[in-house]
Amino acid sequence: MANRSRKKLSFPARTIVSAVVAAVLLLASASPVFTAETAGKATVRFGVIPRFNPHVTYEYYQPLMDYLSRNTPYRFELRMGHTYLETIEDLRKGTTDVAYLGGATFALARHRFGARALVKPRNAEGGTTYRCFIVVRKDSPVRTIQDLRGKSVAFGARRSTTGALIPSYMLFGSAVTPNHLKVVRNLHNHEAVAKAVLKGLYDAGAVKDVVAWKYGAKGLRVIAVSEELPNAPIAAGPSLPKGAEEAMVKALLAIDGDTAGGKATLSQWGPELQHGFVRARGEEYDFLYRKIVSIPKGCGIRCHASNPFFAN
Repeated sequence: MANRSRKKLSFPARTIVSAVVAAVLLLASASPVFTAETAGKATVRFGVIPRFNPHVTYEYYQPLMDYLSRNTPYRFELRMGHTYLETIEDLRKGTTDVAYLGGATFALARHRFGARALVKPRNAEGGTTYRCFIVVRKDSPVRTIQDLRGKSVAFGARRSTTGALIPSYMLFGSAVTPNHLKVVRNLHNHEAVAKAVLKGLYDAGAVKDVVAWKYGAKGLRVIAVSEELPNAPIAAGPSLPKGAEEAMVKALLAIDGDTAGGKATLSQWGPELQHGFVRARGEEYDFLYRKIVSIPKGCGIRCHASNPFFAN
């Protein structure tokens, strides 16, 4: 559904330059810093999908790298992929050793080259699930998915679980297909979707719950909520040494969010990582792979001209 329009948004040159500068700053900030704690340690390259912009990505995930570097015999280096597909390919080729993927991107990586789910974060209630929200501005007359007929909708990246895959099924389940929508666009990340809806550029957008909560106070309202989805895993690629895997998993499972020290540590990380971790099982995400391979038939006739998860 989200792939119906082949045209890309035109961005002002200033916006493009700003994005490039931000990415460069992220890479510079995440570059190896040899301190007394990390000097001489072997490097583990930790990839993340671009679910947030580069500045937010660094803010959310660099403290995790610092924690792992301090609490394991390895130095962890943050690397953000330019696209979801690039993040998967980096893990496959060994450009990164481990990655925090989305549910759908992990399902693809597990099917393609045997990526292994190691741990997944808890949510604020102590569970291990999250949801996709479809949001509008608070002053919007839209109240339900059916009200989106004739409206414009912004999705996230084409291979995003809650940015594209799940909302496609949500709309189709409410008998709303691309033919009923005025405009469908894929933006780069969840933050971009939320901001575009707030600015009135689109009537509605699909984002993960933590982004909807963040921007709810700024003027967004939720009109639809998905089924519960398993929190995305931190996944091992073929190049991750066994010792590094064991050390990383041990360090993450050791954090006790009920203690003052644990809370202080977790509070520095991204909102979806602030409640501790449990072990993850790869088969938890197989249902997402089944949804992926069912496109274009699974979410409606003419929902997708081709399968965006398998296209280059």
